[in-house]
Formats: sequence, C-alpha cells, structure tokens
Amino acid sequence: MDLGLKGLKAVVTGGTKGIGRAIARTLAAEGAHVALCARNADEVAMTALEFSALGVKVFGGVTDVADGPGLAAFVSAAAEALGGIDIVVANVSALAVAGDEAAWQSGFAVDLMGTVRLVNAAMPHLERSAHGAIVTISSVSGREIDFAAGPYGAFKAAIIHYTHGLACQLAGKRIRANSVSPGNTYFPG
Repeated sequence: MDLGLKGLKAVVTGGTKGIGRAIARTLAAEGAHVALCARNADEVAMTALEFSALGVKVFGGVTDVADGPGLAAFVSAAAEALGGIDIVVANVSALAVAGDEAAWQSGFAVDLMGTVRLVNAAMPHLERSAHGAIVTISSVSGREIDFAAGPYGAFKAAIIHYTHGLACQLAGKRIRANSVSPGNTYFPG
C-alpha cells in the first residue's frame, strides 16, 4: 500500500508495544523516518534496530511522557536526528482505571499532559512542515461510559476535545489534527 508517507518524518510516543508499535512500524514500512520513545531502554533499542531494517532512519529515545522537560528534549533530539518533524502521534496512556487520586494524577500527567506537551514541543517543527499532522490516540472510553469511566475515560474524552480544538486552531496553518478512538485492543505481553 502507498499512503504517500515516503520520506516524511514522524514521532510516535509509546512506540515499542501495542498500538504505538503498530503505528511506528506501519509508518516505517510506508517509508517514513520514525522517532519513537518509551520508558524501557532495551525495548527502545530493539524496536529501533528492527524498524531500521525497513530502510528508513529510526531514532529511539528513552522517555517518560510525564516528564515535561524530558519529553521536550526527546522531541528536539528526534527533530535533529530526522531533519525535522512532519507527523506526531501521541499514543501513550497510563491506563488509569482506578478511582483513587493517584490514578487521576497519573492519567492527567501521562494521557493529557503527555499529549499537550508533545504537541507543544513539536509545534515549531510542524509549522515548518508542508505536511504537518497531529494524531492523538484516544479510546472509545472517551465517548462511551464503560468499565473505564473514571480517570481513563475522562482524560480520553479531554484528548478528543483538545484535538478538535487543535484542528480548528491550526487549519489556517495547514496542520491537520485528528483523534483516533480504538476499542479494546489485545496484544502479546
């Protein structure tokens, strides 16, 4: 399949497992250069090596998206390594479904602020791109009341709202912003 991504430069948070890994691999298979991050150094190194075999530049960074300065440093290093940024995919989630205060704080720091900080850090690069695109990974739990109606669902709903606002605000700059809301997704591990 040719999605017209050859040579574009993409950043994917949480790119070593599950949905993020599938996104990063698909981008690389389509010829996009990819920067990915996760918290586990061994998984980042192995995934970057595997995806670089697809014939594209791959940059891996060990990053916790809840660490604002660390996330900004990763985005800056990714832009340097890839020669810019055309696409950002905010994929990471704390998967906070408990109702206690710690779950609310974790969901806020990782799901919501990890997304906002990624977009803010990438914005100068996206503004210079002729192909600027922001993709946020939400969830059906952000639109429906289900088992994750607590912090997880609330922050996924906030991500949908945030992304809709970005789409309206950035249209004049020709930067697209879209949210994807997958249902339950199962993967090994």
